[in-house]
Amino acid sequence: MTVVIKRNGKREQFDQDKLRRAIAAAANEADVPPDRCEALAGEVIANLAGELAGRAEVRAIELRELVLSRLDRLEPRVARSWRDYDRESKGLS
Repeated sequence: MTVVIKRNGKREQFDQDKLRRAIAAAANEADVPPDRCEALAGEVIANLAGELAGRAEVRAIELRELVLSRLDRLEPRVARSWRDYDRESKGLS
């Protein structure tokens, strides 16, 4: 299982459920229907599984960029919503 290295250096196991909740929150803000939200989360997680296979660790910022690049292709308004949240709450761009 892949370990995520947070910005503060803390390490935690990659949690698909946590990512699913984050995608759901961004999708909800973007007014995406719940059934599309679930399908979207599944697509992103399936793509990431291949990307992270065999990797012992990944930096959180890299994981964020991987997720956002997939959301940009699949559902751009969800990606915008995620970035807006990051900008407002974390000061990220």
